Amino acid sequence: MRMSYGRMFYNVGKIIKRKFPLLEEIKELLSCCGTEVLRRKVEQCTNIPNVLHLIQNECSLTDIELLHTVVKEMEITEATRYIEAYRLELKEFCNLLSIDLCLKERFASIPHLQCETVTFIFDWEPEEHVLKDIKDILSKVSGKLLIIKYIETSTSISVTCSFPFCDVGFTVLRMIENIHILMGQGLKKLTIGNLTLWRRQDVRLKELNQGLLQHTEAISYIILEEAEYKLRGAISSKEKEVVELQQVLEEEPLGKELTVLSSQFNEIQKENKELSDKLSKIKVEYLRSLSLSSNTDSAASKVRRGMSFEIDDCKFHLKAMTRPDYQPLVDNKRIIEKLQERITLMNMELITKREHNEKIIKDIKDHLKETEERRQREKKQKIEEENFGLRVRQTKIIVLFCNHPVTGELIHSFLKVDKDELLPIVLDKAYELMKLAPHIPIERCRLVKYDYFFNVMNQSFDLDEFQHQSIGQIMSMAGRYGLFLETRKENETFKKYNGQGINLKVSVIDLSTGEVGSAKPMRAELGWTIGELKQDIGEVFNINSSCMRLVSEEYNYLTSVTSVRDVSDVGGTLREIPYGGKRLLYVSSDPKDYKKEFEDSLMYRYVDFHCNWILLNITIPPGPKATPTTTNIPEGGTKMKIIFINEGNKEKERKIQVQVDERIILAQLKEELVPLIGAPSTGFIVYEIRDNNKEYEIERLDKTFKHMYIASGSELIVRLGRALRRGEKRIQLYLLQVNNTEFCNFMMESIVAKYTPVREFKKQIIEEAKVQEIDCVLELEKMRLRKKIGIIPYSVYLDDEVIDASMEMYVEPLKGPEKYEGQIHVYVIRWCPSQCSVDPIEEIILDNDDPKHVTGKLSQLSGVPVEYISFSLETSFPVEISCLDIENKLEWYSINSDSYLLLIYGDGCVIYYKDNRETMKELTDKERSEIQEAEEARLKRIRECKSQPRHRY
Repeated sequence: MRMSYGRMFYNVGKIIKRKFPLLEEIKELLSCCGTEVLRRKVEQCTNIPNVLHLIQNECSLTDIELLHTVVKEMEITEATRYIEAYRLELKEFCNLLSIDLCLKERFASIPHLQCETVTFIFDWEPEEHVLKDIKDILSKVSGKLLIIKYIETSTSISVTCSFPFCDVGFTVLRMIENIHILMGQGLKKLTIGNLTLWRRQDVRLKELNQGLLQHTEAISYIILEEAEYKLRGAISSKEKEVVELQQVLEEEPLGKELTVLSSQFNEIQKENKELSDKLSKIKVEYLRSLSLSSNTDSAASKVRRGMSFEIDDCKFHLKAMTRPDYQPLVDNKRIIEKLQERITLMNMELITKREHNEKIIKDIKDHLKETEERRQREKKQKIEEENFGLRVRQTKIIVLFCNHPVTGELIHSFLKVDKDELLPIVLDKAYELMKLAPHIPIERCRLVKYDYFFNVMNQSFDLDEFQHQSIGQIMSMAGRYGLFLETRKENETFKKYNGQGINLKVSVIDLSTGEVGSAKPMRAELGWTIGELKQDIGEVFNINSSCMRLVSEEYNYLTSVTSVRDVSDVGGTLREIPYGGKRLLYVSSDPKDYKKEFEDSLMYRYVDFHCNWILLNITIPPGPKATPTTTNIPEGGTKMKIIFINEGNKEKERKIQVQVDERIILAQLKEELVPLIGAPSTGFIVYEIRDNNKEYEIERLDKTFKHMYIASGSELIVRLGRALRRGEKRIQLYLLQVNNTEFCNFMMESIVAKYTPVREFKKQIIEEAKVQEIDCVLELEKMRLRKKIGIIPYSVYLDDEVIDASMEMYVEPLKGPEKYEGQIHVYVIRWCPSQCSVDPIEEIILDNDDPKHVTGKLSQLSGVPVEYISFSLETSFPVEISCLDIENKLEWYSINSDSYLLLIYGDGCVIYYKDNRETMKELTDKERSEIQEAEEARLKRIRECKSQPRHRY
């Protein structure tokens, strides 16, 4: 509990310190809430931590009213949840805390006078009661008037409480009115201030004269002793009966226990009443004996009065025992209630268990029924699936193709057959499906296994050979094969196709124009020789086979190189010809070119270019008129072929589409483009367009397009300008002016050699800016180069560093000489809450990120004392937070903040700071609207700078 108490005070104190309440207001509040002693202590406090320490000393574990009053009156709402949580924990704590743990513990927060205290002495054992028992008794007899100060013990429990002195009369009356409640709880003594209001009397008459009143004392003593023994015996017997009842309750069933206990409880009440009546009779007889003697001052009279007081006290106790709030009776009632509650809970458990068992039995029956039904369904479904699968396995759907004898059009349909049907039956179905009657008789039709992927015949099925075989036997139903219903003329014979053939693609090349024809499928047999293949190609494509050259394409997967090979004179059959995976043959028929060596022939040049060309879309500047290339065959081979030209606006850029050999280098392409551009190859630059229309300069003149991974369909753009030499880099320079609306403007493009010192590059920039007449004043000692990533300014380049691989840089003019020498450079913005505005951006140089060092620099810059500076760290420039949100959405720190709260990752960070003595200005609707409009315009400009594409690469 002390740990919870400490955590509560720590959290509340931290919130109060952060809120910066006025010290004088808190001191005035505490002076009004306490005594003169507290007032003097408050006057000695000089700051908020001293006041919090005083409040903690004046509070205790069970009394935090002083702290709650301060939090409530100062309107510190954030601290309320910690106080409420502690009160809830305290309530649970009091319900469980034994009194023996509270002994000699201080409960009151402010010392009181003796006349403002009440002391109760209870005949209790500390370990048998909890703190809540004391609180409940005090609540019954005084409401919320009494506050516990101290609990101690000797032979009993002593509870000391306090109350306001102005309520002393009311307190005495409440104690007298509720004395029976206290007596029922075992009260031995009640003291208010120095006055003993009530105490239990002892039978001791030591002041009596033993010699004069010996006989009277003996009689009185015997009578009182007899009455006392009877009362004590009765009470003791009842207590034993209660103990026995409790033991019986633990052994017998709960229902019987409750009945027996109730009857015994009634008997105890009846016997208590009889004892009370008997005591009344004793008192009457005793008073009658007192009336016989008229000497009230005698020793006997004093003895009788003492006996009378003792008897009254005994009667009072008996009367208290008969009251409903008598503790033993209350305990018995509590036991009965607990037994009733246990009976109810057991009945509920039995009912719940019975319902649960019934539900389990029902679920088991339902599960068995559902399992049986599912088994029957699965069995039925399995039988149906087997029957259906049998039908499916027997029935096949085949794609059927046919060249219609009238229209000559290739048509197709789907033929449904049983795999056990014989070939003549399948032929009849196909003839009927294609509706060839009456155009051609069925005798001039046959079925052929057809590869519809390569569009070639695979194997012919003649009736005289396959009429006794089923379609399932002669043809596989899987793969890319279907059936072709082939027809013939009346006097024509069918060509026989064997299943051991191969599917080729043949492309015919016109050597007179260099045009490569589209590849067409063709069927060949593996057993054919090259001569037989040439003869068949000549018949199909109507070309001369005697001077025919066959060329195949080969691709080396290890070197990623495509080459061509002449297979016109390869010996053996088609099995020995390598097809490079494509089974594509290039064919030409020219008597002159056929006699040349293959690598010197036009055939080689055209095929080699065709196998290695890529298509490029190039944008070029205005220049000489270009014409499409029809035949471009230099001795060294074809390098570029113009396919398409779009002149468009001749005064602006033009677009062309060209075919180039992917094995040429950039220098060769530039030489090919020289006639189109009208400038030497060193006078223009080639860029590749990729990554959302961004331009990347192609620098390596000796690299092939294949090695630069420039694929077919790529976009290139040519711009006039000096190309880069080896070891040079092109850098885009932007002007950085942090206090301007246009803070990021493209300045110029500059070429610099790698490893050039930064100071030398600055001199170069100044000279180039003068030549290009750029509107900015640059001085060597008053300018700075910074790394640019996106639009964010990052690291500052020192003069002794060299130019790295950065492609973009900021040029930042300075007001004075450069002070940065490798420390941390940050921008600072002063926030003025009283005006709801910010001052122009300034910069400071930090040696470290310690908050004390930062606040010292800010104090030196602004003139505001260190203790009044609050600051907040933003991410980087440019800042995108609105002026309307700075005060509430930023986290503000001061000189007392932990160092880990300030995380400055590098140059270019932005710090907001303010004078925390300023209060926030109350804005009118018009002022708020004007500020919001200006901020939206500023933020819009930042978004535009972020989204704009780079100038050029």
